[in-house]
Amino acid sequence: MSIDPIILGHNQFVGVDHLSQDRARDRIERFSDSQKILDVISYFYELGGRGMMLSTHQRATEIMKVVGSMPEISKNMNFYPLIPYAQGYVRRANEMGMVGMLNDVLEPASTSTKLKILFKGGINVMRKDFLNILSTLIDVELLPFSGSNIKAVFLHNVLTDLALSFRAQNIFEFYIDHIKDNYGVTPAFGTMNFPALVSSFDEWGFKKPLVMASFNKIGFQMNPSREECERSFKNYDVDVLAMSTLAAGYLKPSEAYNYIFSLPNIKSIVVGISTKEHARETINIIRSHLETI
Repeated sequence: MSIDPIILGHNQFVGVDHLSQDRARDRIERFSDSQKILDVISYFYELGGRGMMLSTHQRATEIMKVVGSMPEISKNMNFYPLIPYAQGYVRRANEMGMVGMLNDVLEPASTSTKLKILFKGGINVMRKDFLNILSTLIDVELLPFSGSNIKAVFLHNVLTDLALSFRAQNIFEFYIDHIKDNYGVTPAFGTMNFPALVSSFDEWGFKKPLVMASFNKIGFQMNPSREECERSFKNYDVDVLAMSTLAAGYLKPSEAYNYIFSLPNIKSIVVGISTKEHARETINIIRSHLETI
């Protein structure tokens, strides 16, 4: 399995900042203009980037339309959806009610697709069949990416870690099978507890999973500790997409990536980019390290 070595993250486009609410508000204001999103994606592409992660945030459809307005980029960019956007479901259900939320979520779909998903979902709710409800949720979440080059679908760390806390092996098996059988791409997992996830996967016999987890010099979001995460990385056969490598901006790219590439077998990094200068510096430093691997 091969994924892009540098993947453009989505946090800056949807106003997420793990350290500063003021900076998050600045991002929301800056990227409320779709042209600013287009500029960042275009420059990332010009620098050779060919991978993009996108949460199924309510702005996902808008961002995918921005990408679709650039035929060359749309054709050559690989996408890594992160599902589900649970916070969005709760907010929209509160604002619109369940029926309004479903209509809003299904808006991009064709009539036949809407009817198929709604019929399947309705039958599953009546049966209280959780796993098939999950399959409906996955299908709805991936609607904005129809026709795109999807290489892997990541289960959001909130759901991954919740299922992990219940030792719900059947949920992971169902997710893996559904993504492989219905989309023909790699099922992948985000987590905030890398050691617990990879040790459980090893126990359950899941071979070489693709996991997105935090790795950075100061141990930011590395649970239960940086040392445990590093030990698990060395002890288990796992493909890692490293996130939070700059510790939400606390670290400079040069020191951050000196640490990242001191770890064994990290070959892919998700990066948040807001300006051309930041993009150039970050990507050039990562590339210089990748060339030595």
